[in-house]
Amino acid sequence: MFVDPDSKCDICGTSRDLEVHHIEPRRMGGSRRPEVEAPSNKAVLCRLCHTQITEQRWRLERTEGQLVVTEVATGEVVARRLFNPDFRPSDYFHELNCLETRLDALVQGIPYLSDDQLVDLFLYLRGFDQRAWKAQAAILWEAKRRSVYGDRAWEAMGSTFGIGWRQAYNLAKVWEVFFRGEEGGVCNQMQNCSLQEVTWYIVATQTNDPRFWLSYAEDQKAQSPSYSIADFKADLAIAGGAVEDEVLAKPSPCSWLQMYCTKRGEPVSAEVCRSCSRY
Repeated sequence: MFVDPDSKCDICGTSRDLEVHHIEPRRMGGSRRPEVEAPSNKAVLCRLCHTQITEQRWRLERTEGQLVVTEVATGEVVARRLFNPDFRPSDYFHELNCLETRLDALVQGIPYLSDDQLVDLFLYLRGFDQRAWKAQAAILWEAKRRSVYGDRAWEAMGSTFGIGWRQAYNLAKVWEVFFRGEEGGVCNQMQNCSLQEVTWYIVATQTNDPRFWLSYAEDQKAQSPSYSIADFKADLAIAGGAVEDEVLAKPSPCSWLQMYCTKRGEPVSAEVCRSCSRY
């Protein structure tokens, strides 16, 4: 069946070895049923993803608003993508491009501000720069939700976005724990937190109760502006709030991440990991 050359796999996003999959199978005589041959019942999949579906290891469900792939054996979500027919990416990126023009206009108006207004503007812009990491965290979380490779995807994601795999993991986890709302939107509960630096959130996600400990840090910071990340970590160590980072958890004997060895400082294969003398 013909596949548009510009198509990509609806699940993993690759453009190689594409095939057309019928969500509701055609079965005998099914090809004459209009609803079976309708575009809404078809998905473009790569050969690997298609095999997972046809051999019933994965279940694919698609509605007008989303595509969800779950593992049949466990029910866990393998990957998901959201759709909005009213969303226009070109308009979205146009707004981003306008920010630079608006920033130039903002600079032109600076000489006409009062002394107090200069301070207000500086503090606002400093806060805006600090909040930029939230958008990055949302992007990385969304990319992870689309990946079919689970925790094995972090190295590839770090390379794709030009950052370390650990930073990619930490930012995505912060978004999932503190900011993710319904359908991937922003949770309003965390919008008024006075802690702006991402490090507070990263440290909090590594505890047994992230929201409690973030609130604790916020209270300590409010009482003493000199309260630092180091102080926060020290309090966690005393209280026993920190927990082992799950992305590094790996069955014995090797205690390091299999695909990226933190001892070697480079990606390694499973064979190299098993034969390593640095256990």
